[in-house]
Amino acid sequence: MADTLVLEAPAAASEVAAKPDVSIVVCSQQRAAALRDALRTLCALETDGRFTYEIVVVDNASTDETPQVIEECSREARCPVRGVYEGRKGISIARNRGVREAKGQWIAFFDDDQAAHPRWLVELWNFAQEKGLRHVAGAVALRLPPGVNRQLDPMCGMLLGESPRANAPRPLGGRFNPGAGNWLIERSVFDEVGLFDEGIGARNEDTNLYRRAAARGIHGWFVPNAVIDHIIPAARLEPAYLLKLSRGIGVEVAGYEFADRSRVRFALRWLAKAARMAFVYAPAWLVAVVLRRAEMELGFRCRLALSWAHFCEGWKLLTQKPSSAPASSPTNH
Repeated sequence: MADTLVLEAPAAASEVAAKPDVSIVVCSQQRAAALRDALRTLCALETDGRFTYEIVVVDNASTDETPQVIEECSREARCPVRGVYEGRKGISIARNRGVREAKGQWIAFFDDDQAAHPRWLVELWNFAQEKGLRHVAGAVALRLPPGVNRQLDPMCGMLLGESPRANAPRPLGGRFNPGAGNWLIERSVFDEVGLFDEGIGARNEDTNLYRRAAARGIHGWFVPNAVIDHIIPAARLEPAYLLKLSRGIGVEVAGYEFADRSRVRFALRWLAKAARMAFVYAPAWLVAVVLRRAEMELGFRCRLALSWAHFCEGWKLLTQKPSSAPASSPTNH
């Protein structure tokens, strides 16, 4: 397949300005059915007449019916829908391709396993314009499989992408970090801080970009009314999946904490987290086991898995030679 396949929007959508205000970038790989559902929710977004938008789908080396789904949506949509083929696999690579292809001054990121609430984008847009912000992020709710009524532990919810709850908009930071599945960014931010780091793993590319923007004084806000649903298949609720996810995050967190701090400060934080693992998480896990609280027990197993991975990775970083430490700031791509 050629490197680029562009599917033009239908005549009705072509009435939108050649340069839309917002480009929604959706990256997809081997999820044609899920992509179709996701695009349908994006095509039904409300704008209140405040802005125009296009949808740019980055087909990241799919071999299924993804091109046909994009073409189908482009015929039916009331907004421009374009498909771009990216043969190099990787979420950061695909997101960067989407940024380069986008025509809008603003770029909204959305995932192919999500469903947008009708006012998702207008809530982000209005808040950014009213407050003069260069990036804003919204809330993520989990949509569990039909018939699943589990009350997930907050830790498991976080691992699956659920955002912390907030009753009002608040500055990003702490627990409120943006995720690339619900994030509106002015194009100039990429001009200033660079694109997503293509050398980073799948769950940390958005955090890395956010931290680089914050280091440049580009601060954003969390908008709780800008909601998307993250569609969770049954396989992602299995303990093995959640524990593997926990270990990966533990390694990544140790890496960027080490890069951001002096060796002494990192060692103190590493010890504090190790103490929390031993004297808080482990006893709480035992209590959950004794009480037979299955969701609580799984949540603390995940906390322990993350903490142990952080401990092991931290030890590796602390005992390596200083010259081999990871770079504190990634290169722009």
